[in-house]
Amino acid sequence: MQPILTSNIIQYTGSIKVTKTLEEFAQSNISELKLQTGSVFNPDDPASKVLGVFKDTDRNGAVAASGDRYGIVTMRDLLGVDQPAITKIESIWKQVGSVSPNISVLEAVDILVKNNITAIPVVSRDEITLLSQQDITKELSDVPDLKQIKAKEIMNAPVIAVDKETPIAHARRMMLDKGYSHIPVTNHEKLVGIITGEDIVTTFITAQGKTTTGDRSGEKGSKFPGQVGGFMNKQPLTISPEASVLEVVKQINKMGEKYCLVADEEKLHGIITHRELLTVIQSVMPEQVLPVYIVGIDGEDFFETAVVEDKIRRAVMRSMKIREDITEVSVKVKSQRSKGERTRYTITARAIGPTISYNVENKGWGLMETFDGLVDALDKRLRRAKKEPQKGARRGRRRPNPHLKP
Repeated sequence: MQPILTSNIIQYTGSIKVTKTLEEFAQSNISELKLQTGSVFNPDDPASKVLGVFKDTDRNGAVAASGDRYGIVTMRDLLGVDQPAITKIESIWKQVGSVSPNISVLEAVDILVKNNITAIPVVSRDEITLLSQQDITKELSDVPDLKQIKAKEIMNAPVIAVDKETPIAHARRMMLDKGYSHIPVTNHEKLVGIITGEDIVTTFITAQGKTTTGDRSGEKGSKFPGQVGGFMNKQPLTISPEASVLEVVKQINKMGEKYCLVADEEKLHGIITHRELLTVIQSVMPEQVLPVYIVGIDGEDFFETAVVEDKIRRAVMRSMKIREDITEVSVKVKSQRSKGERTRYTITARAIGPTISYNVENKGWGLMETFDGLVDALDKRLRRAKKEPQKGARRGRRRPNPHLKP
C-alpha cells in the first residue's frame, strides 16, 4: 500500500474542525490526542483490582508502575487468569517503558507495532497517562485521505473462525495460544457472530474470587462452560470489502467496537482491528536505505561503485526476512597488480547490527566479477542465519527501545 500524501484541509464554520492529510496526522504530536487518565496500579496489586476498574469504567487498558518501571495491563492479559484475587499484576503485566508526550503519532505507532503492544504509558513530569492504539485510530475519522483506501486492501486475511458449537474453553485456549482477541463465529460457513476475549473475561472471570464454574451441587464444572453460540455477539460489526477505510474508522468509532469484520452476503473475507489501522499510518514512514560503505575503489570507478552498492543492498534486503537487525554493510577492496597487466582483487564485506556481525571474502581477477562472487557469498551467508521468532514485550521484564524513556 502506497502512502497517500494529498493536501486538502477543510474547515467547518461554527465549531471549527480542521481535517488533516494522512501525513499531517502522522507527523502531529501525541500531546494533541485525548489520552486516557485514571488510576496507576502497583505491580504488587492483585489482578482483581484492575479487573474491577475495567468492568466499572468500560476501559480495557491501564498503567502499572513502580519506581522507574512502567508497564501496561490489558483486558487481554486477564484472559489467562483463573483467580484474579490472588494473582499479582506483576505476573501478567508487560513492562514496556514509557514515552514523552512530545513524540509524533508516527513515532508512537512505530513503537506500538514493533514492540507488539497495544498501549504505552506517557510520562510528563509527575503526570502519567496512557496512549492506546484506539486513542490514535479514532482520530483517523478526520483524515479524508482514507477514502482512497478500500477495506479489502488492509484487512487481515484469511481469518480463523470457529463454529457456534465450539466450547468456550476451546475458544479461550485459541486466543491464548494464537494471540487472538476476536474470533468470528460461523454456521455452515456463514457468518453468524463473533466472540471476543473481552466477552470471556467479563462473563466468566470475577474480581471477587475464582473463575465461575458449573453450578450443579457435587459436580466439578468447567471453568468456562457452554458453547460459543450462547455468548457470542450475534450482530457483529461488518462492512463490505469495497468500503473505504474511512468508513471502517467511522463505524468502529460509532459502535464503540475494536474490530470490523469484512464480509458480504454473510461470507467472511477478513477482519480489521486497530492494529491494521495503525499500519495505514505506518505507511507514511520514510523508507530506510541500508548504508553500504565501500573503501578501496578509485574515484573514476564511480559508476561501478553505484552498481556494486545496489547489488549488495539488494542481497541484504532479501535476507532481511531472515535477519532484520542488519544496520549497515562495510566493504574493503584490496588490489594487487601481477607482473602482467591483470589485477587480482581481495574483497571483504562485513554486515553488522547491534548484536551480530557477518563476514565474507572473495578473491578474483576482475573487479566486477570478484564483486559478483562476493555478493553471492554474502547472500548465502545471510540465508544460513536462523530467523529469530518475533516476540512481544516480555512479561515481567523490560524490553529496551531507543525511543522509550527509562
